[in-house]
Amino acid sequence: MTAPDVWRAFGVICEPPEPEHARLADALGLPAPTPEEHTEVFLFQSYPYASVYLGDEGMLGGEARERVAGFWRALGLVPPAEPDHLAALLGLYASLLELEEREEEPARRLLRREARRALLWEHVLSWSTPFLKSVREVAGPTYARWAAALEEALVAEAARLATPARLPLALREAAGTPSPDDGVDAFVSGILAPVRSGIVLPRASIAVIAHDAGLGLRARDRASALRSLLEQDPSGTLRRLSEEARRWSAIHRSTRAALGVVARFWEERAEATAALLLDASAVAEEVMAGAPGS
Repeated sequence: MTAPDVWRAFGVICEPPEPEHARLADALGLPAPTPEEHTEVFLFQSYPYASVYLGDEGMLGGEARERVAGFWRALGLVPPAEPDHLAALLGLYASLLELEEREEEPARRLLRREARRALLWEHVLSWSTPFLKSVREVAGPTYARWAAALEEALVAEAARLATPARLPLALREAAGTPSPDDGVDAFVSGILAPVRSGIVLPRASIAVIAHDAGLGLRARDRASALRSLLEQDPSGTLRRLSEEARRWSAIHRSTRAALGVVARFWEERAEATAALLLDASAVAEEVMAGAPGS
Protein backbone atom coordinates (compact mmCIF):
# COMPACT_ATOMS: atom_id res chain seq x y z
CA MET A 1 0.00 0.00 0.00
CA THR A 2 1.19 3.53 -0.74
CA ALA A 3 1.22 6.12 2.05
CA PRO A 4 -2.04 7.72 0.79
CA ASP A 5 -3.62 4.26 0.62
CA VAL A 6 -2.67 3.65 4.26
CA TRP A 7 -4.34 6.89 5.40
CA ARG A 8 -7.48 6.04 3.44
CA ALA A 9 -7.54 2.54 4.92
CA PHE A 10 -7.27 3.92 8.45
CA GLY A 11 -10.26 6.13 7.71
CA VAL A 12 -12.38 3.45 6.09
CA ILE A 13 -11.95 1.14 9.10
CA CYS A 14 -14.03 3.49 11.29
CA GLU A 15 -16.92 3.46 8.81
CA PRO A 16 -19.69 0.81 9.03
CA PRO A 17 -18.03 -2.48 7.98
CA GLU A 18 -18.40 -3.74 4.42
CA PRO A 19 -16.88 -6.92 2.94
CA GLU A 20 -13.98 -4.85 1.54
CA HIS A 21 -13.02 -3.77 5.06
CA ALA A 22 -11.63 -7.19 5.90
CA ARG A 23 -9.00 -6.83 3.17
CA LEU A 24 -8.06 -3.32 4.30
CA ALA A 25 -7.86 -4.41 7.93
CA ASP A 26 -5.59 -7.29 6.94
CA ALA A 27 -3.33 -4.89 5.03
CA LEU A 28 -3.01 -2.82 8.21
CA GLY A 29 -2.31 -5.94 10.28
CA LEU A 30 -5.68 -5.77 12.05
CA PRO A 31 -8.47 -8.28 12.61
CA ALA A 32 -11.55 -7.80 10.45
CA PRO A 33 -14.08 -5.48 12.16
CA THR A 34 -17.65 -6.60 12.74
CA PRO A 35 -20.86 -4.54 12.53
CA GLU A 36 -21.57 -5.26 16.20
CA GLU A 37 -18.17 -3.92 17.28
CA HIS A 38 -18.56 -0.87 15.09
CA THR A 39 -21.99 -0.06 16.51
CA GLU A 40 -20.86 -0.41 20.12
CA VAL A 41 -17.71 1.68 19.73
CA PHE A 42 -18.62 4.42 17.25
CA LEU A 43 -22.36 4.79 17.75
CA PHE A 44 -22.61 4.27 21.53
CA GLN A 45 -19.22 5.15 23.03
CA SER A 46 -16.62 7.15 21.06
CA TYR A 47 -17.89 9.26 18.18
CA PRO A 48 -15.46 9.73 15.23
CA TYR A 49 -16.40 13.35 14.53
CA ALA A 50 -14.26 16.42 15.14
CA SER A 51 -17.29 18.49 16.17
CA VAL A 52 -17.96 16.26 19.19
CA TYR A 53 -14.48 16.99 20.58
CA LEU A 54 -13.97 20.57 19.38
CA GLY A 55 -17.46 22.03 19.79
CA ASP A 56 -18.46 23.87 22.95
CA GLU A 57 -21.65 21.79 23.04
CA GLY A 58 -19.81 18.45 22.78
CA MET A 59 -22.29 17.38 20.11
CA LEU A 60 -22.38 16.67 16.38
CA GLY A 61 -22.52 19.59 14.00
CA GLY A 62 -22.64 23.25 14.91
CA GLU A 63 -19.88 25.79 14.47
CA ALA A 64 -17.15 23.17 14.91
CA ARG A 65 -18.40 21.18 11.91
CA GLU A 66 -18.85 24.35 9.86
CA ARG A 67 -15.24 25.31 10.57
CA VAL A 68 -14.08 21.99 9.10
CA ALA A 69 -16.42 22.43 6.13
CA GLY A 70 -14.82 25.83 5.55
CA PHE A 71 -11.44 24.15 5.15
CA TRP A 72 -12.84 21.93 2.40
CA ARG A 73 -14.21 25.01 0.66
CA ALA A 74 -10.89 26.84 1.01
CA LEU A 75 -9.35 24.00 -1.01
CA GLY A 76 -11.96 24.51 -3.72
CA LEU A 77 -13.85 21.35 -2.76
CA VAL A 78 -17.51 20.73 -1.97
CA PRO A 79 -17.71 19.46 1.63
CA PRO A 80 -19.24 16.00 2.03
CA ALA A 81 -22.35 15.53 4.17
CA GLU A 82 -20.15 14.83 7.21
CA PRO A 83 -17.00 16.87 6.59
CA ASP A 84 -15.72 16.34 10.14
CA HIS A 85 -15.96 12.53 10.16
CA LEU A 86 -12.52 11.03 10.69
CA ALA A 87 -12.83 8.88 7.55
CA ALA A 88 -13.52 11.99 5.46
CA LEU A 89 -10.62 13.89 7.02
CA LEU A 90 -8.14 11.05 6.52
CA GLY A 91 -9.36 10.58 2.95
CA LEU A 92 -8.78 14.29 2.31
CA TYR A 93 -5.35 14.02 3.90
CA ALA A 94 -4.50 11.14 1.56
CA SER A 95 -5.60 13.19 -1.45
CA LEU A 96 -3.48 16.17 -0.41
CA LEU A 97 -0.49 13.89 0.06
CA GLU A 98 -0.99 12.48 -3.45
CA LEU A 99 -1.21 15.97 -4.94
CA GLU A 100 1.99 16.96 -3.14
CA GLU A 101 3.86 13.88 -4.33
CA ARG A 102 2.81 14.48 -7.95
CA GLU A 103 3.64 18.17 -7.98
CA GLU A 104 6.91 18.90 -9.77
CA GLU A 105 7.06 22.70 -9.36
CA PRO A 106 8.80 23.41 -5.98
CA ALA A 107 6.70 26.43 -4.96
CA ARG A 108 3.41 24.66 -5.68
CA ARG A 109 4.65 21.53 -3.96
CA LEU A 110 5.36 23.62 -0.86
CA LEU A 111 1.83 25.04 -0.99
CA ARG A 112 0.43 21.51 -1.15
CA ARG A 113 2.50 20.56 1.87
CA GLU A 114 1.30 23.59 3.84
CA ALA A 115 -2.32 22.68 3.08
CA ARG A 116 -1.65 19.15 4.35
CA ARG A 117 0.04 20.51 7.44
CA ALA A 118 -2.92 22.80 8.16
CA LEU A 119 -5.35 19.91 7.81
CA LEU A 120 -3.28 17.69 10.09
CA TRP A 121 -2.87 20.18 12.94
CA GLU A 122 -6.06 22.22 12.71
CA HIS A 123 -8.60 19.49 12.02
CA VAL A 124 -7.08 16.12 12.98
CA LEU A 125 -4.42 16.37 15.69
CA SER A 126 -6.45 19.02 17.51
CA TRP A 127 -8.84 16.28 18.71
CA SER A 128 -7.74 12.84 17.55
CA THR A 129 -5.62 11.90 20.56
CA PRO A 130 -8.47 12.20 23.12
CA PHE A 131 -10.74 10.35 20.71
CA LEU A 132 -8.26 7.54 20.03
CA LYS A 133 -7.34 7.17 23.71
CA SER A 134 -11.04 6.79 24.46
CA VAL A 135 -11.46 4.16 21.75
CA ARG A 136 -8.55 2.17 23.15
CA GLU A 137 -10.28 2.08 26.54
CA VAL A 138 -13.78 1.09 25.45
CA ALA A 139 -13.22 -1.04 22.33
CA GLY A 140 -12.48 -4.70 21.80
CA PRO A 141 -9.24 -5.91 20.17
CA THR A 142 -10.00 -4.84 16.59
CA TYR A 143 -10.73 -1.17 17.16
CA ALA A 144 -8.35 -0.86 20.10
CA ARG A 145 -5.52 -2.00 17.84
CA TRP A 146 -6.78 0.28 15.05
CA ALA A 147 -6.73 3.25 17.42
CA ALA A 148 -3.22 2.44 18.66
CA ALA A 149 -1.87 2.02 15.13
CA LEU A 150 -3.52 5.23 13.90
CA GLU A 151 -2.25 7.19 16.88
CA GLU A 152 1.27 5.96 16.19
CA ALA A 153 0.98 6.96 12.53
CA LEU A 154 -0.34 10.42 13.44
CA VAL A 155 2.46 11.00 15.93
CA ALA A 156 5.01 10.10 13.25
CA GLU A 157 3.29 12.46 10.82
CA ALA A 158 3.29 15.22 13.43
CA ALA A 159 7.06 14.88 13.70
CA ARG A 160 7.40 15.30 9.92
CA LEU A 161 5.15 18.35 9.81
CA ALA A 162 6.54 20.47 12.64
CA THR A 163 4.48 21.32 15.71
CA PRO A 164 2.89 24.77 15.32
CA ALA A 165 3.77 27.52 17.77
CA ARG A 166 0.12 28.58 17.89
CA LEU A 167 -2.93 26.61 18.97
CA PRO A 168 -5.43 25.45 16.34
CA LEU A 169 -8.31 27.93 15.99
CA ALA A 170 -10.91 25.61 17.54
CA LEU A 171 -8.82 25.34 20.71
CA ARG A 172 -8.08 29.06 20.82
CA GLU A 173 -11.78 29.90 20.66
CA ALA A 174 -13.07 27.16 22.97
CA ALA A 175 -15.30 28.23 25.87
CA GLY A 176 -13.83 27.93 29.36
CA THR A 177 -14.00 25.14 31.91
CA PRO A 178 -17.60 24.57 33.09
CA SER A 179 -18.66 25.53 36.61
CA PRO A 180 -21.40 24.17 38.93
CA ASP A 181 -22.43 27.81 39.43
CA ASP A 182 -23.78 27.77 35.85
CA GLY A 183 -26.59 25.41 36.87
CA VAL A 184 -26.82 21.63 36.66
CA ASP A 185 -27.78 21.37 33.00
CA ALA A 186 -25.10 23.80 31.79
CA PHE A 187 -22.53 22.18 34.07
CA VAL A 188 -23.27 18.66 32.84
CA SER A 189 -23.20 19.86 29.23
CA GLY A 190 -19.80 21.47 29.83
CA ILE A 191 -18.33 18.38 31.47
CA LEU A 192 -19.46 16.26 28.51
CA ALA A 193 -17.86 18.69 26.01
CA PRO A 194 -14.22 17.48 25.79
CA VAL A 195 -12.82 20.79 24.52
CA ARG A 196 -14.20 22.55 27.63
CA SER A 197 -13.45 19.95 30.30
CA GLY A 198 -10.37 18.25 28.85
CA ILE A 199 -11.91 14.84 29.51
CA VAL A 200 -13.82 12.26 27.46
CA LEU A 201 -16.70 10.58 29.24
CA PRO A 202 -18.23 7.80 27.15
CA ARG A 203 -21.13 5.79 28.52
CA ALA A 204 -18.73 3.13 29.78
CA SER A 205 -16.86 5.61 32.00
CA ILE A 206 -20.09 6.92 33.52
CA ALA A 207 -21.17 3.33 34.20
CA VAL A 208 -17.88 2.67 36.01
CA ILE A 209 -18.35 5.77 38.18
CA ALA A 210 -21.87 4.60 39.07
CA HIS A 211 -20.70 1.06 39.82
CA ASP A 212 -17.80 2.18 42.02
CA ALA A 213 -20.15 4.43 44.00
CA GLY A 214 -22.87 1.78 44.27
CA LEU A 215 -25.35 4.08 42.54
CA GLY A 216 -28.20 3.21 40.22
CA LEU A 217 -27.83 4.02 36.53
CA ARG A 218 -30.92 3.66 34.39
CA ALA A 219 -30.76 6.54 31.90
CA ARG A 220 -29.31 5.71 28.48
CA ASP A 221 -28.09 9.14 27.38
CA ARG A 222 -24.97 10.46 29.08
CA ALA A 223 -26.37 13.80 30.23
CA SER A 224 -29.36 12.22 32.00
CA ALA A 225 -27.13 9.56 33.54
CA LEU A 226 -24.69 12.12 34.89
CA ARG A 227 -27.48 14.31 36.28
CA SER A 228 -28.91 11.23 38.00
CA LEU A 229 -25.59 10.44 39.68
CA LEU A 230 -25.22 14.04 40.83
CA GLU A 231 -28.69 13.93 42.36
CA GLN A 232 -28.03 10.66 44.16
CA ASP A 233 -24.57 11.49 45.52
CA PRO A 234 -23.36 14.98 44.56
CA SER A 235 -20.16 15.02 46.61
CA GLY A 236 -19.07 11.49 45.72
CA THR A 237 -19.87 11.89 42.03
CA LEU A 238 -17.98 15.19 41.82
CA ARG A 239 -14.99 13.62 43.58
CA ARG A 240 -14.91 10.67 41.19
CA LEU A 241 -15.22 13.00 38.22
CA SER A 242 -12.27 14.96 39.59
CA GLU A 243 -10.24 11.77 39.73
CA GLU A 244 -11.21 11.03 36.13
CA ALA A 245 -10.09 14.52 35.10
CA ARG A 246 -6.74 13.97 36.83
CA ARG A 247 -6.36 10.72 34.91
CA TRP A 248 -7.04 12.50 31.63
CA SER A 249 -4.55 15.21 32.54
CA ALA A 250 -1.88 12.53 32.84
CA ILE A 251 -2.93 11.05 29.49
CA HIS A 252 -2.57 14.42 27.79
CA ARG A 253 0.74 15.08 29.54
CA SER A 254 2.14 11.87 28.03
CA THR A 255 1.70 13.35 24.53
CA ARG A 256 3.53 16.63 25.17
CA ALA A 257 6.68 15.64 23.28
CA ALA A 258 4.69 14.78 20.15
CA LEU A 259 1.91 17.38 20.21
CA GLY A 260 3.42 20.40 21.96
CA VAL A 261 0.92 23.24 22.50
CA VAL A 262 -2.02 21.00 21.59
CA ALA A 263 -1.18 18.54 24.36
CA ARG A 264 -0.66 21.38 26.83
CA PHE A 265 -4.08 22.82 26.02
CA TRP A 266 -5.81 19.51 26.75
CA GLU A 267 -3.72 18.89 29.87
CA GLU A 268 -4.47 22.34 31.31
CA ARG A 269 -8.19 21.96 30.63
CA ALA A 270 -8.27 18.62 32.44
CA GLU A 271 -6.24 20.02 35.36
CA ALA A 272 -8.58 23.00 35.72
CA THR A 273 -11.60 20.69 35.64
CA ALA A 274 -10.08 18.38 38.24
CA ALA A 275 -9.43 21.26 40.64
CA LEU A 276 -12.90 22.75 40.11
CA LEU A 277 -14.63 19.41 40.65
CA LEU A 278 -12.67 18.69 43.82
CA ASP A 279 -13.63 22.08 45.26
CA ALA A 280 -17.25 21.51 44.27
CA SER A 281 -17.19 18.11 45.94
CA ALA A 282 -16.01 19.67 49.21
CA VAL A 283 -18.74 22.32 49.03
CA ALA A 284 -21.39 19.67 48.36
CA GLU A 285 -20.18 17.64 51.32
CA GLU A 286 -20.41 20.68 53.61
CA VAL A 287 -23.92 21.39 52.38
CA MET A 288 -25.00 17.82 53.02
CA ALA A 289 -23.40 17.82 56.47
CA GLY A 290 -25.33 20.97 57.40
CA ALA A 291 -28.65 19.74 56.02
CA PRO A 292 -31.47 18.99 58.53
CA GLY A 293 -31.38 15.40 59.65
CA SER A 294 -27.81 14.81 58.57
